[in-house]
Amino acid sequence: MGAMDQNTRATMNFPRRETVLGVFLKHPEPGKVKSRLGAEIGHEKAACLYEAFVADTIERFCQSADRLILGYSPDHNTTLNWLRKQGSKDAICWPQPDAHLGNRMASYFNFAFEQPETKSAILIGSDSPTLPVTYIEQAYEWLYSVDCVLGPSADGGYYLVGLSSPQPAMFEGIEWSSPSVLEKTVDRIQKLGLSMKLLPLWYDVDELDNLRMLRGHLLAMKQTGRTDLPRRTAEWLANWTETSTD
Repeated sequence: MGAMDQNTRATMNFPRRETVLGVFLKHPEPGKVKSRLGAEIGHEKAACLYEAFVADTIERFCQSADRLILGYSPDHNTTLNWLRKQGSKDAICWPQPDAHLGNRMASYFNFAFEQPETKSAILIGSDSPTLPVTYIEQAYEWLYSVDCVLGPSADGGYYLVGLSSPQPAMFEGIEWSSPSVLEKTVDRIQKLGLSMKLLPLWYDVDELDNLRMLRGHLLAMKQTGRTDLPRRTAEWLANWTETSTD
């Protein structure tokens, strides 16, 4: 077989031999996950929904990269045992350090690039159950030619960050959990002289209004014949009403 030209390479999926996908997640303890949403629908229900998010995220994205790293918190056996039941036997389970989000992300990328042959690494959360798989694929393709890819979220942060090499300074000096996270991160990227690509805007599910939007989104996906629905999340929503409480 002859060598493929650049145009052919650009129109096919990359082999994923050198890619790593990380997912940050927490043990679904009521009151410890989705606390803002839990204050509105009940913490038990919010924890059950979050567990569905985690299961769907692993199921939908486990084949999106050569290696899957599940960055779990808190670092104890209860979390690890729960994680091993999520159908992720081939994943690397990595405990997040006890630090602020910026340090945890920097530590993840350091760990990801320590894995043999890694050329690009992506990190996502478990708050966006309808995130298109094509966004992950696009990010990996871009990371062959740029330093960083960001996926901006509607709350002012980002649902995805991808790097072609570790960049710990990128996560310094940022006020996490604020509406300016994306803005400050882009500023850091510019000051560090890194090249960047931006994915389309997407949404996290952190509050009741987000949950209502998710419900409508899933309904529209189903009615238009989409087959990539997050099935556990869809099942949870089918049994939920806004008037129900814990």
